Amino acid sequence: MSDDNSTHDFEVLGEPVRMRELSFSFVTQDPDGYHIAWAAYLETVLNSTALVGVRTDTGEVLHLDLSEYGEGKITITKGADGNVYVYAGNPGRFFRYDIQTRKLENLGIAAEPANYYSAGAQGLDGKFYVGSYPNATLVCCDTNTGAVENIGRIADDELQFYIFPSVAVSDDNVVYCPVGLHHKELWSYTPETGDRKQILPAPLNTLQGTSNVWTAEDGQVYGKADDQTFLCLPDSIVIGKTAPARTRPPLLAGDKQVGTIDDTGHLTLTDRGTDEVTRIKTDYRGKRAWVYSVSCERKGNIYGSCALPGRSFYYDTDTKAMTDLGVLGSGHCQVYDTIDLPEGLFLSSYMGAYVDVLDPDQPIEDGVNPRCLGRVEGQERPIQWCLGPDGMLYTGTEPAKGRLGGTLMRVNPGDESMKVWPTPIANQSLEYVAPVPETGELFCTTSIRGGSSAIPTETSACVFLWDTANEEMVFRADPVPGTQNYGRAVRGRNGLIYGLAGETYYVFDPKARSTVFTGDLPVKNLRFPTLNREPVGPGGLIVGLGDDAVYCIDPADNSARILARHPSIGSPGKRGAHGFFVTPDGVLYFGSEATLMRCQLAL
Repeated sequence: MSDDNSTHDFEVLGEPVRMRELSFSFVTQDPDGYHIAWAAYLETVLNSTALVGVRTDTGEVLHLDLSEYGEGKITITKGADGNVYVYAGNPGRFFRYDIQTRKLENLGIAAEPANYYSAGAQGLDGKFYVGSYPNATLVCCDTNTGAVENIGRIADDELQFYIFPSVAVSDDNVVYCPVGLHHKELWSYTPETGDRKQILPAPLNTLQGTSNVWTAEDGQVYGKADDQTFLCLPDSIVIGKTAPARTRPPLLAGDKQVGTIDDTGHLTLTDRGTDEVTRIKTDYRGKRAWVYSVSCERKGNIYGSCALPGRSFYYDTDTKAMTDLGVLGSGHCQVYDTIDLPEGLFLSSYMGAYVDVLDPDQPIEDGVNPRCLGRVEGQERPIQWCLGPDGMLYTGTEPAKGRLGGTLMRVNPGDESMKVWPTPIANQSLEYVAPVPETGELFCTTSIRGGSSAIPTETSACVFLWDTANEEMVFRADPVPGTQNYGRAVRGRNGLIYGLAGETYYVFDPKARSTVFTGDLPVKNLRFPTLNREPVGPGGLIVGLGDDAVYCIDPADNSARILARHPSIGSPGKRGAHGFFVTPDGVLYFGSEATLMRCQLAL
């Protein structure tokens, strides 16, 4: 088969999701008298970050692109000097937009590395604090002067990487930093003295996750860890005390209260005196969403999900229409996999390792359709569904951030019950599962890695067979000795298992319980989920994506080769394809950044 594109037509089907809604953080007044409402703009993973200002009189948009500073998050505040302050980029750095000169100034990098960070908080003295990953570092910008400061690593424990979700500052100028997610800590930092202290007591500081903190109307900081609420003090907490977060003053543009931009691109303004509402058409273009998964077909519709937020979508192959279904997975961030069964569409989502079921023939109704079936405690990522030989759904999971040890989860599609087997292989994540109907078993793969920032303790991963009737592991093997991460495994029509181990693939006979072949893949940079769920075409090819190519493993002789290449799968400076699905007759659907693509493969 040819590996050029002469026999392959790659089609752009469109953007599954574009989010037009926009909320604002504050309003400033231009020297010419008009008002600007400001918002942070982030197209997650797509390396598109900007400071956005919208004129409330004309709807004109000021889009100050910050993408050149690297892929990261963005947080903004109105400074004590009346200017706009921004923390963005990778590594994160502070910027100041001067209202009078209408110029953006790069104030510099406070700490490096800093590629994921909290929303930030500003104290009454005008200092703007932000906590970052991966060194749990606290940085600061004085919005009176623009001076940038690196306060340093807050946590002492080497297993802690995050200050998350956000810091809070009390009116007496103490900064409170929730540290996690390996376990919960809460640190106080007093700028006047430089003192810092971990104030969350046992047993709260042994729980996995992170705390939440906020500043209340009384100027004090309160927090919550697990189900305990408390008042924060520089050297301790007072359990049982709480108060609502301080309300933000209304955003005012003269005598108008500024609302949000809706899904039609209109900005809402409300007259403070008459309550009259006006809608201003804006130039705001909206945000694209990164296509994370493309998973299955049901009644001619191709289903998938975007990431951060995890809005599901489908593409109608008859009408060519794209439909944004909104956030369906209870994990909210992204749906790892969607599988079509007679009982409905089952979704596995991150964070929290949630399971939801959607009846696509009925209207979507919050809390009713889809229904949340539950989650796996202490786990985050349910990677890929497998329909087992017993008619049950299975998936492996990766644990929460900073933790080791995944689980095997089973869902009964009939009664919607769930069962979980914790850590079948100690200190390893359970990645992928494939059915072995001949023996009533599952073929499972593991990885030594854990949740984000976890430090592995094992040196090699493994595969194992799970007896679905007796609910136990019955065989363990290492097809490619020394492998640290066994990836996707697919059952061929010949009953053999075709699996990945880094840049190597192997063929495993589950009945003989032996590895019968290993070889090198023709690609290196694999694209999630690396192999299609089922064999495709007359020859039952095992199809995957990697580098800039569609590749396959041919069960006829266990060889691997390239089927086609295209820059939408991978090209310099681009993240490339993520999420794909191949129909039984060889039609490939895949996400390429924010776009859904299609190609009829020559099989």
